[in-house]
Amino acid sequence: MPFHAINVMSRRAAVVLFALVASGAPAAAADGVAGPYLAAEHAARRGDVAAAAIYYVEALARNPNDLGLIEDAVTFQVAAGRIESAISLASKLEGRDGAQHLATLLLFSSALKKGDTERARILQRGLSDGPFVGRLLAAWLEVAAGNIGTARDLLAQLEEDGTGGPAGSLMAAYHLGLLMAVEGDDAAAADAFGRASERAGTGTLRLTRMHAGALARAGKLEEAKAVVADRLALTLGDVRLERLSQDLSRGRLPAPVVASGTEGAAEALFGVSGFLTRGTNRIIGLAYARLAAHLNPDLIEAKLFIAETLSRDAQNELAIAAYEAIPRDVPEALEAQIGRARAMQDAGRIEGALVSMRDIVARYPLSVEAHTSLGDMLRRESRFAEAAVAYDGALGLIDAPERRHWPLFYQRGIAFERSKKWEQAEADFFRALELEPDQPLVLNYLGYSWVEMSLNLEEAQRMIEKAVEQRPEDGYIVDSLGWVLYRLGDFRGAVKHLERAVELRPVDPVINDHFGDALWMVGRKVEAEFQWKRALSFEPEDKDAVRIRRKLELGLDEVLAEEAAAGDPAVIGKTEAPAEGDGG
Repeated sequence: MPFHAINVMSRRAAVVLFALVASGAPAAAADGVAGPYLAAEHAARRGDVAAAAIYYVEALARNPNDLGLIEDAVTFQVAAGRIESAISLASKLEGRDGAQHLATLLLFSSALKKGDTERARILQRGLSDGPFVGRLLAAWLEVAAGNIGTARDLLAQLEEDGTGGPAGSLMAAYHLGLLMAVEGDDAAAADAFGRASERAGTGTLRLTRMHAGALARAGKLEEAKAVVADRLALTLGDVRLERLSQDLSRGRLPAPVVASGTEGAAEALFGVSGFLTRGTNRIIGLAYARLAAHLNPDLIEAKLFIAETLSRDAQNELAIAAYEAIPRDVPEALEAQIGRARAMQDAGRIEGALVSMRDIVARYPLSVEAHTSLGDMLRRESRFAEAAVAYDGALGLIDAPERRHWPLFYQRGIAFERSKKWEQAEADFFRALELEPDQPLVLNYLGYSWVEMSLNLEEAQRMIEKAVEQRPEDGYIVDSLGWVLYRLGDFRGAVKHLERAVELRPVDPVINDHFGDALWMVGRKVEAEFQWKRALSFEPEDKDAVRIRRKLELGLDEVLAEEAAAGDPAVIGKTEAPAEGDGG
C-alpha cells in the first residue's frame, strides 16, 4: 500500500536552505525560515510531535506558499491532535495535482463527519492511499449515504479479491461483519467475524468481542460464551472481555459497536493505524488514529492507542495527558491508568508513579493486571522485596494456576532471587516450567543462576543450550551460554558464543565485558582490553565498572587470583590451557 511517507528531514532542510540562498534572499530572511524549520526537523526526529507541529507552522508563516512545508505542517498538526488547524492548512492543497494523501484524507473525514456525503465522495476519489484503504472508506461512505447494499458488495468483493494481502482479507472480513451488524443480520456478521478470527489466529481482543456479540445477538449464546472463554484463557485478564462474559451469563446482549458510516470509517482508520505504526510510518499511523478519534470521539480504544504510541516514542508528558483524557467510567479505564503510571515512571516521576500505581491496586483489588503492573514497576526500580509482595497479590487471586500464568511465577522468582531468597525463587522457576515446559526465559534464568552458585552445572548448561536453540537471536540468552562455558573453563567455546552475543547486543556493557574476559583467556589480550574499554563506554553498573578498571590496570589474571583467594572464583570448572601469545 503506497502510504504517504515523511520526507527525509535532512535532505528537505538542505533543499529549503539551498532555495533561499539561490533566490538571493537576505541572510536575515533565510534565517527567518531556516531557524524554525530546522527546529521542526529536530523535533520530528526525536518524535516530539507537539513541538514539530508548532515549528512547522511557524516556518510556514514565514514562507506560506511552500507546498512541502504545508504538507509537513498538516502531518504534524494531525499527529498532535490539532485537527481543526490541520483542516485549515489542508484546504490550501485541495485540488492541486498530487495533493498530499493525508490532507485529502483529512478533508474527506471532515466532510463525512459533517454529513456532506457528496463532497466526501469527490474527496474519496482523490485519495492516493492505494486501493485497499480507499475501498474500505468508499464502503462506509455508501453506508453514510444510505446505500448499504452497495457497501456490502464493495466489502464482499474486497474480501474475495485479496487486495492488501492476508491482512487486507482479514480487515475486509472484519468490516463486513461490522456492516452486517449495522444491517441487523447478526448471523452473517458472526460468520464474517469468524472468518476474520481464523485468519488472525487467536484474534485480537476487540475482534473477539465483536464476534461474541454477533453470536449472542444471533441466538448462539453458548457459542458466544465459549469464544470469550477461549480468548480469556490466553490472557492474564481483560476487563472488557470479563464484563462481556458477565453480561452474556446474565443474558444481556451487547449492542453493535458501529452504528453509522462515520463510525465505520473511524474503525477503518483505526485499524490501519496499527499496521502503519509497526513500520517506518509511525507519525502517519499516529495521525490515522487521531483522525479515527476525531470521527468517533467514543472510540476509546483509538484514544488509548494514541497514548500508547506516544509512550512508546518516549513522549511521556504527551502520553500522560492522553491517558488522562480517557474517562474513568469506561472499560479501558484500568489500562489507561496503568499506562499513565508507567509513563510517569518513564518520565522520571518515580514516587508519583508508584503512588498512582498503588492507588490503582486499591481501586482494583481483584485485578491481576493491577497487582502485576505494580510488581513490574517495583522490579524496574530494583525494589525486589516489595515487587515480590505485589506478585504475591496477583497470584493470590488465582485459585488454580494455568499455563498462561507462568510469567507471574517467573517474575516473582526473579524478585525473590534478587532479594536473596533463593529457595522461594527456585520453587517459582520450577513452577513456571511445570506450567510452560522448556520456556526459554525460565530455562536461561534458572540455569544461569545455578552456574553463578556452582550448582547443578551439567543440567544448567543443558538448560541454557535448550534456551539458545529456541531463541538463537536473543543476545542475552546467547551471552548466558557463552558465560556459562567461560565459568566452566571452556574458553574457546565461550568466545564463539560471546562474539555472537556482542553482534546481537553490541552496546550492552555486561556482554562486552564477558567477551573481553573470554578473549583474554584464549590469549587475545589486546582485543580483550578493547572490549573492556567498550564496556566502560556503555555505562555499566558501578561494581562492574570498578572490576573492569582493575582488569585494565592489572590484567585479568591478577583479578582472578584475587577473587579466588577471597573465595569467589570466576572459573569453577576444569580450565583449558590458555592460548600462547597475544593473538590481538
